[in-house]
Amino acid sequence: MSEVAILFLRPGLGGGTTTYTAHLHAALQAAGHQPMIYRARIRTEDKLRPFGRFAHTWYRNFSARDLLQLVKHTPAIITAAAAAKDQPQYTLVPQLLAAGARLVVHDAMEFKVHDHIKPDTKLPTRPILIRQSMRRYFPEALWLPHPYMRSAPSGVLRDKVAVSVTHVKSVKRTHLLLEANRLLPPERRVEILGAEHRIYSYQLAQRYPDVFKQGQHKAFPMTFEAAPAICARAAYCVDMTRFPDDGGGTQYPLLEAMDARAVNIMHEDWFTVPGELVRGKHVVTVSGAEQLAGVLRHGSYYGEHEQRVVEAGDELLKQHDHQLVGNLYAEEMKL
Repeated sequence: MSEVAILFLRPGLGGGTTTYTAHLHAALQAAGHQPMIYRARIRTEDKLRPFGRFAHTWYRNFSARDLLQLVKHTPAIITAAAAAKDQPQYTLVPQLLAAGARLVVHDAMEFKVHDHIKPDTKLPTRPILIRQSMRRYFPEALWLPHPYMRSAPSGVLRDKVAVSVTHVKSVKRTHLLLEANRLLPPERRVEILGAEHRIYSYQLAQRYPDVFKQGQHKAFPMTFEAAPAICARAAYCVDMTRFPDDGGGTQYPLLEAMDARAVNIMHEDWFTVPGELVRGKHVVTVSGAEQLAGVLRHGSYYGEHEQRVVEAGDELLKQHDHQLVGNLYAEEMKL
């Protein structure tokens, strides 16, 4: 059993990097190791703090100096890099990499946020990717699948047609859901449940006052069970995400829907680059709001094609089993 340091350097919790960090913590525990999440703060504390509301997941605050000392004798992986504009300790990241820490690169959006992560730049240690498409920027990198610990309830009544559990923000293209909702009767509309990014949600409220009101969509808690439980009550889970220069791979809302045996609907733009997902096999794809409305108006969760998508998603999810993936990370980090 080995100790391993998981370094979460973003200033706040929330989003996919937080979910990834919690699942990786569970994965390394399931693989028989002792992970601890650390966050960069002014001073080091002995106190353990809850990491969101994820079960059995805690973190410690460490000073920059103590984190650098920690990395010198403990295997370490940076799951969320510090952003230059948000955190004065952002210069800590290249120092941690030089000391031997491994960096997880999530998607191309990081190039626009982090000064210390640039495309086609060789990092001091071999980076880990969660999207195969990102290898074109880091050819020396290793791709490892998202770790995922299953938690969806069984036997739940599917009393909703469609839900969305992604954030309400521009890259998630929530406006396409609202345009589809305008074409649908209220009982067949997508129920939007993700956390709102205030400026974007304000703009949506101005453009779509008939189908969107700012502040009425409450984010569900940061737990392993919350999103899968929501997805388990719906026939379809909708995600119109398009990250610039990215796509093809899995996201946690997709895995959570697969866990709940719901049908994922995605925009075909996600597949402009190759990846782990296969259009028509793991997900139903649409070209825009009108086609999305058509699927939600006429589709049946119990249709033959939909059931094949559910079964394919279930098979794909087995490759993301948290203990299996935890062993892959442990082997790569020589724990």
